[in-house]
Amino acid sequence: MTFLPIVVRELRVTARRKTTFIVRSVVALLGIGIGASLLFMFGLMGEMVGRGEMVFMMVSRYTLLIALLAGVFLASDCVSEERREGTLGFLFLTDLKGYDVVLGKFTAVSLNAFYGLLAVCPVLALSLLAGGVTPGEFWRTCLGLVNTLFISVAASLWMSALSKSSYRAMSAAVCLLVGLTLIGWIAYKLSSLVGRFGAPLFYVGALSPLTSFSLASDANYFHQAGEYWISQAVSNGLGWVFLGLASFRLRSFTERGVGETGWRRIFSRRLLAGKTDRRSELLAMNPVLWLLDDSRRMRALPWGIAIVCGAALLIATGFGAFGPVALFLNTYMAWPCYFILKVFFAIQACRFFSEARRTGALESLSCTPLTTREMVKGQWMALRRVFMWPVIVLMLSQLACLCFLGRSVFGMGASAGFMGFYMPLLILKQIANSIGDFFAVGWFGMWLALTLQKPAAAAGLTILYVLVLPAILFCVPTLATDTVFIVVGCSKIYAKPRCPLR
Repeated sequence: MTFLPIVVRELRVTARRKTTFIVRSVVALLGIGIGASLLFMFGLMGEMVGRGEMVFMMVSRYTLLIALLAGVFLASDCVSEERREGTLGFLFLTDLKGYDVVLGKFTAVSLNAFYGLLAVCPVLALSLLAGGVTPGEFWRTCLGLVNTLFISVAASLWMSALSKSSYRAMSAAVCLLVGLTLIGWIAYKLSSLVGRFGAPLFYVGALSPLTSFSLASDANYFHQAGEYWISQAVSNGLGWVFLGLASFRLRSFTERGVGETGWRRIFSRRLLAGKTDRRSELLAMNPVLWLLDDSRRMRALPWGIAIVCGAALLIATGFGAFGPVALFLNTYMAWPCYFILKVFFAIQACRFFSEARRTGALESLSCTPLTTREMVKGQWMALRRVFMWPVIVLMLSQLACLCFLGRSVFGMGASAGFMGFYMPLLILKQIANSIGDFFAVGWFGMWLALTLQKPAAAAGLTILYVLVLPAILFCVPTLATDTVFIVVGCSKIYAKPRCPLR
């Protein structure tokens, strides 16, 4: 028998697909366009010194974000789809082992992403010609990006092996990667502040891909070369642990089946307590709202994100420096908070219609007197019940920080400079853009969930099109792109006579 037969098969299949070549070309062209636009923009601003360093930093950070999300988009449904369709058991009727299936799936979903990442590396290398970046920093950063992609795909693959639902697997993968990245990064920052406990905290921080990515720069690598390679080894080993856990889960699938047992049933029952009582009132409001899941886990997640992020903003404002620097820190810290909430919002916005299409419930609803507007209204009502107040709490926390810091900034008068008056407007603009993003994600995500041949990919494509790609277009206002996505999604859903719901 061939060693790792599924891997060999997937490599042969991928080599014959047109998308393998298209992805590399599109990503390379996109990277060239972004790099050229940044170089041109900094040239117009007169920033000739360090222009290459700025372009390298911005392109590499966007690539890091996409590499972290790539596993969620590509691998979070690769095993759970097999479990839903009942085809996973057929694989184990042969001599295949759990690691054969896991490594085969890993190769299938990560190969195009790896090719796309390789296509970005020559664009990053152009920064060497502009100056400010050394060859060593370039190669270390590329190694960190590849390692980040490996961890993202491995973690999402493990979550896919644990869950049967595509959207639960995607949500769990996002939670795991965000928690791993942020907790590890905080532990790494604290490792230099504490005494003898610094070494254990550093090894915890080495689990985060951000640690090795930040240590790749020449300024940090010169003093912490050993720490860089240790963080690379630790994070890479964690990725192999995730693959091993996924293989063990698939092996247990052949021995015990896929049912929930033991503590899982107890844990789920406790979290879902009172679900029937709460949902009994929803049927009179809207049948689609009644059909949607109303568990406490779904509500606890946005509330937890909003409370933690709001508290972090208030603490950073209280203990940070006052003035324009603190306002910039407020804006910088709030962006990932909003982004995480938008990611979960996109997952829930696409979840109902995609699962209804898969199970055939959408055809049953179309046979009832329910109209298209009532179905969409029920989906929006469910999204408001889960996300509206957590988002409001986060925005109020940011506005409270703005009011607290605004007094000190405006009290400085002319010494505050232009940034002191510009940063409050930037915070208000960030809040307005976030509101537009939520509406754009909702409308565009629902339309993709209703029209894509593979509905499970709707959430990933929504995040990519609405949140990630417009962030690269620096000269295009975010509200303008949000308006386009809202108009497209709303008009396509209600289009007559080709309405997706009828």
